[in-house]
Formats: sequence, structure tokens, C-alpha cells
Amino acid sequence: MDLDRHDQRLLALLQRNNQQTYQKLGEQLGLSDTAVRRRVQRLRQSGVITADVSLLDPDRLGVTVIVSVRFEKESHDTYAAFKKQMGASSPVSQCYTVSGEVDFMLIAHFPDLAAYDLWVGDHILNNPAIARSTTNVVYTRVKFETAIPLGE
Repeated sequence: MDLDRHDQRLLALLQRNNQQTYQKLGEQLGLSDTAVRRRVQRLRQSGVITADVSLLDPDRLGVTVIVSVRFEKESHDTYAAFKKQMGASSPVSQCYTVSGEVDFMLIAHFPDLAAYDLWVGDHILNNPAIARSTTNVVYTRVKFETAIPLGE
């Protein structure tokens, strides 16, 4: 989808605060509220905007861990099974296949380390395809951005 400069500016504003009215957005963009509403609808229908969510502070809700996983022998089947398992695992908020020394990077959230210990036993240590995993416990979040740069 081609995004004009109004679309890009609108998306930048929505990424910062999607609770603004169409009128308020229009004032910032120099567009009518009707034009803004049409643009937002088009961006949602095209899949550029995928969700409207509330962001939570993970520090107030428990422990965040970053887990790297390396498979013993990589195959389509082991990758597919692991992707499916992680997709269904509610503590996992992000799962990436990556290049380099490891095969997957996970970001997961737990109420405490005891809950993490149970999860890692069930999902990582019991998986015979996994050669090695490393867990880093997040103790300070230096920067967290959900906004995607749009070349502003």
C-alpha cells in the first residue's frame, strides 16, 4: 500500500496516542475529521493498522525474560512445532526466528521466577530438539518503543 505524507503523519500520531478524536487528529494534520476517519478506516481495512491496544507496564506485573533457543538439528518440522507451541504459550509475548548463533528469541512475562521455572521445564527443557537455551532476566527496561519509524 502506498502511504502519502498525510497517512505517514497520521500513523505516527496514532502510534503515540490512538485515543485522540478524529477532529483533534485533523487539526494536527490540516485535514477534516471526515477525511481522517476515512483514512483510518482505509488503513485498518488494508491491514496497515492491525490492532488498537493498551500498553501495560510489565515491571508492575511480574518478571520479563528474554530466552534464546538453539536447536540440535534444524528442520522444517522442528521449527513448525516450536512456532506452534510458542504461539499457544500465553506467557510468550514475542517469538522471533533469527539468524546467528541461535534459532529463536523469545520475550515472555511471568508473575514470578517460580512460574518461569515451571514454564521452562515444560516448554524448553523437555523438548529433545533443543540443544541449548539461555535466559536473561530483565531488571531494567532502558527503552521500549512500539512505534515503527515512518521516515519522518
